[in-house]
Amino acid sequence: MIYYGNQHSAASVERCGEELTRRIKEILQETGCEKVNIIAHSKGGLDSRFAISACGAAEYVASLTTVNTPHRGCIFADYLLEKVPDKICNFIANKYNAALKKFGDSNPDFMEAVQDLTASSCIKLNEKLPDDSRVFYQSVGSKMNYASSGRFPLNMSYPLVKHFDGECDGLVSVGSMKWGSNFIYLNVPKGRGISHGDMIDLNRENIAGFDAMEFYVNLVRGLKERGF
Repeated sequence: MIYYGNQHSAASVERCGEELTRRIKEILQETGCEKVNIIAHSKGGLDSRFAISACGAAEYVASLTTVNTPHRGCIFADYLLEKVPDKICNFIANKYNAALKKFGDSNPDFMEAVQDLTASSCIKLNEKLPDDSRVFYQSVGSKMNYASSGRFPLNMSYPLVKHFDGECDGLVSVGSMKWGSNFIYLNVPKGRGISHGDMIDLNRENIAGFDAMEFYVNLVRGLKERGF
């Protein structure tokens, strides 16, 4: 069975981690299963690590697979928050919050979420969230091959992220995605590559060398073969 975490898409890692922990307990109560396997995209990976290491969810989690998650944050995010005037940041945040409410978030806080994704914040976060030995951790990462590989706004952010953080998916560097005992790197040498959005088939596009549905089916199969 597949269940969604249902945590806020834009809120602090701490708040989302607490929401996710409650959701996991609901799933266990509903299904009677002992543990869940979490597959988490982007910031959801940080939310899940917080749930496991800081909210007591470790005993209910068999494995955590993070997908293009900024475990070490984004240096370019530190740069933008330092350079962009507060007035502009607040304007952008208000626009995002209004849109996210329409998509179901009851109390989104875009700036709260972005601040937790900076490299400086993630250094502190990683110190507070040691991996739990009861949980199997692995990660997945991909990269775009050039700026036009991604849809807006990833085509705009790609040059900036690559400049500060290195090879990336338009939002997160490959180095920041690596976490756990196993790293699955998806690299399509020819063509556009695989963007942050492509990893969840956001735009429903055909990408040469990558089939999102097939990838996740094989990912789940791999977890089953490991005994999870």
